[in-house]
Amino acid sequence: MKVLRGIENVLGVIENSLLVIFLTVTVGMAFLQVILRIFWATGIVWADVFLRHLVLWIGFLGAALAAKESRHFSINVVTKRLPPLFQRIIQVLLHAAAALVCYFLSEAGMSFLRDEIKYDTEPLFTVFGKNVLPYYLELIIPIGFALVGLHFLFKAIEVAVAGPQTAEVV
Repeated sequence: MKVLRGIENVLGVIENSLLVIFLTVTVGMAFLQVILRIFWATGIVWADVFLRHLVLWIGFLGAALAAKESRHFSINVVTKRLPPLFQRIIQVLLHAAAALVCYFLSEAGMSFLRDEIKYDTEPLFTVFGKNVLPYYLELIIPIGFALVGLHFLFKAIEVAVAGPQTAEVV
């Protein structure tokens, strides 16, 4: 159990760090775009496309952190009235089902990326002479679903092993 918590905490630190970096870059680059457009009637050509993809990364990392901290959307009107053992069973089943759904979504994301690579899409933009292909920035789709699913799987295991007094109601 300690190993799973350790792995989940390391993942959480990485996710949180990336989230802070990406949010900072997003705000800074958006501010820079506004300043460049207002005062010099110009801007960074690729910034808008890059910012849209950063928002995607921020969303997936935020979802992973929400799943890690059990702060995702949940409805517990029925389950909180049940005895603790039934609450625990339902929690394990719901977390396991969410992990399974995330697995299939991650697989669909990988299929999407394989198609992007297969059909040799054009670069989104070029930075310092290097082409940035769409699938570089779209990697977050399968990775993000995998991270969310991993956190749900960890929660399912944690609730299954923990006693009813430590289990959180989903």
